[in-house]
Amino acid sequence: MTKNPVTIGFILYALTMLAFFVVYYFFANANYFETTMQVNAFGMTFLYVLAGFASTYWLRVGTLITYPQAFKQTFLTLFTGGVLSMFSIFAFLNYVDTDARDLLNHQYIQTELDNLDESYAKLKVEAANQKDRTKVKELEENYNGAKQAREIALKENRNYFSFKFMSAVFGGFLLFYLLLSIIIAGFLKNKKRYE
Repeated sequence: MTKNPVTIGFILYALTMLAFFVVYYFFANANYFETTMQVNAFGMTFLYVLAGFASTYWLRVGTLITYPQAFKQTFLTLFTGGVLSMFSIFAFLNYVDTDARDLLNHQYIQTELDNLDESYAKLKVEAANQKDRTKVKELEENYNGAKQAREIALKENRNYFSFKFMSAVFGGFLLFYLLLSIIIAGFLKNKKRYE
């Protein structure tokens, strides 16, 4: 197997896009956003951990590697796969199939509204049991403000897949890649830095 992290990153990119299109073609229904979140939370996390580990393990086979070498191998693999995937998904949702983007945006806001209503119902019961009118009033104000903001976002057809938003999301992914690289490099290094 190749030891080049960029090549392994391209393989990771291909697998990520395969997962994206499987969800897109087979699960673009009333639960599209929920399915997407589950695949991202569980499937993509597992895939990226596996790719980072495998890439660094293949580098290590038959040789000694230092922590910086292991870190660089893992991070370049994850970064290559991640940045290519983000750009491709951004381009697809904003220029190829804007209906899928609009569906995801709508389902995202609706999920937030549902979660807000559920949380409000629980907190209202707790506040009513305390018989503190100021807490009930504060809860009502917070709930109404949050609900109004989400309803405005729904009416505006706000794009949660814009370049600005996707850049912020990718910043979170970079932090994930960094932490994952630190952990994998710590496990797989087998040579002291100055040996």
